[in-house]
Formats: sequence, structure tokens, C-alpha cells
Amino acid sequence: MGLFPYRSKPGFFSRRRWKRKPGPHVPTARSVLIIETLCALLVMGVALTGRRGAYLDHLGSRVDALVVTVLAVLVGVSHYIFVTRILPEMRRKASPADYDQQRILLDLSDASRHSNNIADVYNFSVSAISHALEVDSVSVLVADQASGNFILRSSSKPETPASDGPADAAVAETHESPISLATASLAPASLAKDAFVVRRLSKLSSPLRIETDDFDAWQRAVGFIQGLDLTKRAVERESLRALDSRVLAQIRNKSQLTGILSIGPRRNGFDFTDKDLKMLMSIAEQLALVIDNSNLLERIVDQEKTLHEMALAASVQKHLFPSEVPETPTFSMSGYCKPAGFVGGDYYDFMQFENGRIGLAVADVAGKGFSAALLTFMIHAFLRSQALVANSGTALSPSLMQLATSLNRLLFSSTNSASYVTLFYASYDQISRRLNFINAGHNPPFVLHTGGAVAGSGSAGNGTVRKLTAGGPMLGLFQECPVQEGSFQLEPGDFLFAYTDGAVEASNQQGEEFGEDRLLHLVKTKSHLPAARARDEILRSIEEWCEGAPQSDDITMVVLKINAQVA
Repeated sequence: MGLFPYRSKPGFFSRRRWKRKPGPHVPTARSVLIIETLCALLVMGVALTGRRGAYLDHLGSRVDALVVTVLAVLVGVSHYIFVTRILPEMRRKASPADYDQQRILLDLSDASRHSNNIADVYNFSVSAISHALEVDSVSVLVADQASGNFILRSSSKPETPASDGPADAAVAETHESPISLATASLAPASLAKDAFVVRRLSKLSSPLRIETDDFDAWQRAVGFIQGLDLTKRAVERESLRALDSRVLAQIRNKSQLTGILSIGPRRNGFDFTDKDLKMLMSIAEQLALVIDNSNLLERIVDQEKTLHEMALAASVQKHLFPSEVPETPTFSMSGYCKPAGFVGGDYYDFMQFENGRIGLAVADVAGKGFSAALLTFMIHAFLRSQALVANSGTALSPSLMQLATSLNRLLFSSTNSASYVTLFYASYDQISRRLNFINAGHNPPFVLHTGGAVAGSGSAGNGTVRKLTAGGPMLGLFQECPVQEGSFQLEPGDFLFAYTDGAVEASNQQGEEFGEDRLLHLVKTKSHLPAARARDEILRSIEEWCEGAPQSDDITMVVLKINAQVA
């Protein structure tokens, strides 16, 4: 099958074109014997007639019989020498070298099992095919998983280097063609995924033959096809010439083309037999398994590497959360973060300063994974450093509004437009029991005061509920982000509960969210408990609601309880 097969029934010229080129003619032993006999008869006819015959009769009556005997012996000796010495050598030179296909496949299987590098398997396959078929140019092209282009991985031609990287990274220029291979962003002797021969191979079940005249026919044909990318076709033609391709065999995994075997012309000028093509397809089948296993191994290694990196990031992020919780006779605190994955975008922190103030932070970073975790590291470092300065007691100590403004500018200049942070930060003075806070787009924390009704509802209850909404928009979206500071008095028995949206968006098996109203009711029923126990009871109730359903967001909560015995 050639590169441009005819659709209709081939005519006389096409039959001549597809006829295989015969090898050198080797005479048979019978034909040689006939020729030798004819030559002997001719010699006898010349020697035993006319003056030569009369001269032999003059020498003796039995001389003619002696001549016939000598000629017969010469014919027998020459025929024996030809049959035993000359004819086998002629047959050897006139026939392709024989090879053991079973041994080649077994050796390839051993190389696949014992090699630690897939490049060694490619090189072994190239060497085995080159030696068996007496071919100088054998190449293996493998589909790149990222681009889909077929990249040269191994070649028996020293002037055709194999590529070790992806197609887009290997850009070169050929001096034999006016078209630069860099135009198509392909390595030398590589084929694009939409190349003509690649599309042909994907539809065929047998190897594709490329005749010598196909390149010229291709060049003439492209000028008559409308809308054809001439640059890509020129690059493809030059790639096939660089590979010196005469046969292309599919390396196929199921229905997907994962590689190509390119075979050049045989040194002795013989055509490829059906046995040769079957051997190539058998090697291609084994290479398909090798490539598939290699790709699977690479994915497993990448996954393990990613899991290791995520576990390391989770370990680092876990150390961002406070290991020691500030606790005095006047108050108790507790916090917990349950990531939806290995690493999350939620963050909380407690800070105790020498001036008696307590810092409390809860933040939720947009997104998940490593990018969100990196932002939590940045916020942790910034809040720790700025809060320490704010509580140093100097005249230059920043206010909470200035702290939020500085953090916003840092995030805006360091991240893209899709990255932003919601933040609740509070500073509690143990002496005055005053709580100053900022809320930058975060879920409003609840503060349950002792003895009243829910603020603004007019209904009776065990205590009034204040929602800490004062502040401004989320941080990192705008260059200038004004944030207002709020302040109020906390009394003995008051209960502050801060959380992230993962707590209200927690869903059960039916897809129903927990919701803010249900969370508020739950907090009110647990507000009489100590901080750590209240946190555990609230988290347990949310998990029971979820019924084991996977959650899409982190759940973080922080509790501050003002002890009732304080006067």
C-alpha cells in the first residue's frame, strides 16, 4: 500500500507502479545443466566435424570417443562446482538475509523486562530491526502526551538525533528546505499529530509503504488542494526525508496510535516481504505495551510525587495553626480546621501579646490546593509580624484598618485577579474586655450575649446575638480597599463564634446545605459549654448532618468564651 492509493480500479500504469521490484535473477541448477550440456554439444559439433574431425580420425579411431568423454567429465565437474560453490553464493547475494523472528521477539521481551530505561528498549528495537532487515535507517517515534505530536525517540541514523523533551521544546531548522522546521515547533524528523501520514496510519491495519516517487507526487499535489497548510505539508515531507522512510508501521494501543516505526530502504535493494511486515507489526505490538506501561508508570510516579508534595504541604500548613491556645481565668479559646483535601485555603490563628491583648484571626482564601496554601503562608507571616508591631506600644503602631490596608496591597501586588482573601481579625483586651475587629468580606461571626433576644428579630431567647459585619470588601481584589474597624464590649459569659463558609455550605447526602440559620441555632444551644467542648459539639453536629457525604470546602471554626466568674 502506498502513500497515495487509487480509489478506483487500478489501470495498466498503476499496476506497473505497485509491482514490487524483483531482486537479482538466480539461475537454477537445472537451467545451468542445460546450458552446460548445450555448450558441450556445441563443442563436440565443432570438434568432431569437418577438418577437425578428419584430423582426430587421423590420430586414431578412438580419439573422438575420448573427446566426448573429456567433455562429459568437464561438464560434470563444472556443474558440481557451480551447484556446490557458486550457486549458493549467488542465492545468498540475491536473497535477503534470513533472521529468527521468534528470537528477536524474545530478546525484545527480555530487554523490556530488565531495562530500567525505556530509551534502552527503543535502541534495542532499532538495532534488532536494522540488523535483521539489513536497513541503515530505522527510527522510533512516540506520541508526546502533552502535545500529541510524534517525537523521534531513537534512530539508527547518527545524523538524526533523538529528542528527549517535548515537541514544543525541541525547535530546529533544516538547511535542505526553504521551510524552517521551527515554523511548526517540531523537532527534526518528527511528525505532527495532524500530519497526513499520521492520519493515514491511524485508519490502516497494516504498515504504510512510501514509494520513492511519492515525495514528488506529494509536492505536485499540494499545489492543487485548496486550504492546505503548505508549511505543515513541507515540514512533514522534510521529516519523512530526514527519516528516509520507506515503510511506516503503527505502534498502536487498542485503537489509539501511540507511536510509529519508520523503516528505510534495504541495503541490497530488495523489497520488504510479507514476513518482514509481520515481524515489524509484532515488534510494534510489543513496543505498544512498553510505551503504555511507561506512560502508566510515569503517571503513577507523578501522582506519588504530587501526593508526597501535598502531604508535605499539609504538614507545613498544619504547623501554621497555633499549637498552644492562649487561656487565662478570664477567657478560653479554641479553634479547628478540617480541610476538604490534603491542603486547604482556610486559616486561623491565635496570638498573645505582652500588653495583655489577644489576637484572633480567621481567613478563607479563594481556591484550593497549593495556590491557596501558599496564600495562607503569606497571610500567616504578615499577620504575625504586623500584629506584633501593632501591639508593641509605640507611636507608629498600626491600627486594624491600617493592617487590613497593608495586607490588601500586598495581596493585590503579589497575586492575580482570581486570588482574594476574606478575613476576620479581632484584638481583645483582657483588662477592659474591649473587642476591636475588622471583617473584610468574611462570614459574620456570631457573638452571643447573656440574657436577651436575637438582635433585630424581636423574638425572645436566651441571649442577644450580634453579627460582626463591620469592615469592608474582601482583600486582594482592588488596589485600594477601605476597611472600617468595629468595637464593642464583651461581658462575662459572652460567646464569640467565627467560622468559614464551609460550615454553612456543608451538604448532606441529599445535597441540602447546613445553612446559617441552622448553624446559629446550633451555636446558641452550645454556647453555655467551655470553648473546646462547644467547638467539638458543633463540629460533631455538622458531621452528623453531612452523613459522610464528601465536602467541597474546608470547615474552620474559632470559639472565644468569656468566663462567667469574672466580675
